[in-house]
Amino acid sequence: MDQISVLVRTYKGDDPDGLAASIDSLLAQTRLPDEIVVVEDGPLTEPLEETLATLEREAVVPIERVAHAENQGNGAACRTGIEAATSDLVAIQDADDLAVPQRLEWSLELLRATGADLVGGYIEEFEADPERPHSRRTVPCEPAAIRQSAKLRNPINHTTVLARRQPILDVGNYRQLRLGEDYELWTRLLAAGYTFVNSPRVLAKVRAGPQMYRRRGGFTHVYGEFDLQRRLAATGFVSRPRAAANFVVRSAPKVAPNAVRGRIISTLLRDQQPTPS
Repeated sequence: MDQISVLVRTYKGDDPDGLAASIDSLLAQTRLPDEIVVVEDGPLTEPLEETLATLEREAVVPIERVAHAENQGNGAACRTGIEAATSDLVAIQDADDLAVPQRLEWSLELLRATGADLVGGYIEEFEADPERPHSRRTVPCEPAAIRQSAKLRNPINHTTVLARRQPILDVGNYRQLRLGEDYELWTRLLAAGYTFVNSPRVLAKVRAGPQMYRRRGGFTHVYGEFDLQRRLAATGFVSRPRAAANFVVRSAPKVAPNAVRGRIISTLLRDQQPTPS
């Protein structure tokens, strides 16, 4: 039977209630994980420590906590989580996102049916109420379409991933970048011939609003984009001219005003959802 480890990264800036809700959504799965690996990226606040201690005592599946002495960033935290996982399959969940109840069940069924090495799915984005999403991020579902899309943009919603652990280790695991650690890993896996499939179902609900758009802007992100495209070219997945063109196209929104960047993301990269009455 396929066993699943779910990796959750947290750091001192996370909201304790959001972290508890995220892990609770994993504990309410129709197919429970076999373990939850929580990577604590640097010292946590007392409320976060108390939240994790309570979850650890009360959870119906083992919660394994792995701590970094200092904050090292998302790539390092994911790398630690992959190394600490004990299952052949690993799922990823961000600390403030919510898995839909059937997420692991549906993903495991798709992985078995297709023989893929990694599966993902759609996400819905919300500001306050997960039942009132404002947008949906859809992604290509078939392997060929995913491979083609990956030459310009990330074709996988990170917080929906269920993947075979060994291929991730075989291509060198996550690396620490300014941004796009997951995207860079996907291109290494695709360049090595591994197969991705996405489900045309919403697998997670993600908190996203004006603050998200602010975090994705500025020259720090432009420098990060340059480094990301340089690394994508180094994998051989895209050519250097294509990487240069990608840098120009993908950097423009990063230097735009917040409101403009928000409109670009919501208009071009998201499907708008009607607000439930």
